[in-house]
Amino acid sequence: MTDQKTGIVVFDIDGTLTDSIPQHQFAFENALRSFNFPALRTDWVNYLHHTDSAIFVQAWAEAKFTSLSDLAELETRYIRELDQQLAKKPFAEIAGAASFIHWLNEQGWKVVYATGSLRYGAEKKLAALDIDLRDAILVTASEYLTREDLLINAIKQATEKYSLAAGQKIISIGDGVWDLKTAENLDVAFIGIGVGAKAKLLTDLGATVFADFNELRKQGEHLIH
Repeated sequence: MTDQKTGIVVFDIDGTLTDSIPQHQFAFENALRSFNFPALRTDWVNYLHHTDSAIFVQAWAEAKFTSLSDLAELETRYIRELDQQLAKKPFAEIAGAASFIHWLNEQGWKVVYATGSLRYGAEKKLAALDIDLRDAILVTASEYLTREDLLINAIKQATEKYSLAAGQKIISIGDGVWDLKTAENLDVAFIGIGVGAKAKLLTDLGATVFADFNELRKQGEHLIH
């Protein structure tokens, strides 16, 4: 019989575990602009897929460049830009994130990370939480273009690594509408993290939302069990 008390928790990173969106977006946009797009759209939410790699591929296609898009070169330029940003303002933890992950591990949950960020940035963000990257399952936009592929492969890797039986409980925790929609598309339970307009948007779409992980532990622990 499948143990439904625990299962897999898939975390988004930017805006969910770390206060890192301003640094990430500034570095990503600067890296994109270095390719001299004739008319780069920065309305990221209106791209077909909300991941760094998919935005790059779509922007490249819209620019009608004759050469193939070079994701490796984008990553090289992004690394340079992000390091400059972090020298000015390091990533910060969303309140209670690290201790919540520790608590999940103690409870027997399998924790994995799936992010629309490029891998270098994702690793830097998790390192800011003192997460041991040597054993972590981290799926990023460096490997997959779509949010659905990110979530599917995060779950697949966790299932294989931990030899989990079919039918395990799966929870996705994120801060964006794209996180919620992806979870709904894949029939995965969702918990939102956010405040202000972001929280209201998720709540209006039917999600249960908490300001941070301290609040989630106090008021929403039953959702994990």
